[in-house]
Amino acid sequence: MLKKLFKTTDDKLLELGFSKEHENRYGARYTREEATYTHVVDIAKKSFGRSILQSYDKDLMDASFIGNIGVGLTYKEMKLFTKKMKEMKLDKE
Repeated sequence: MLKKLFKTTDDKLLELGFSKEHENRYGARYTREEATYTHVVDIAKKSFGRSILQSYDKDLMDASFIGNIGVGLTYKEMKLFTKKMKEMKLDKE
C-alpha cells in the first residue's frame, strides 16, 4: 500500500474523527460521532455576506426550537477548518 507524502486537510480532519459528508462550491459538511450525539461542522457560502463556519449537535434544538445547539471546537480543529475554508476560497467572501 502506498503511503502519502503529505496529508491533506481532509486527512487531518479524519484523524480527529471528522468524516466529510459532501463538498461543493457552496461549502462542505463534516460529521463526527460522539458518545451521545453527532457533531456536525458546516462550511457554508451565504447568499449575502461572508461565508460561515458552524459547529453544532444536529439532533439537539434550543428551548425555542429556533436552531441547533452550538458545539465548541478545539484550537487544532478550528485551525484545520479555517484552513479548509481558505482552500475552498471561502475565506474572503
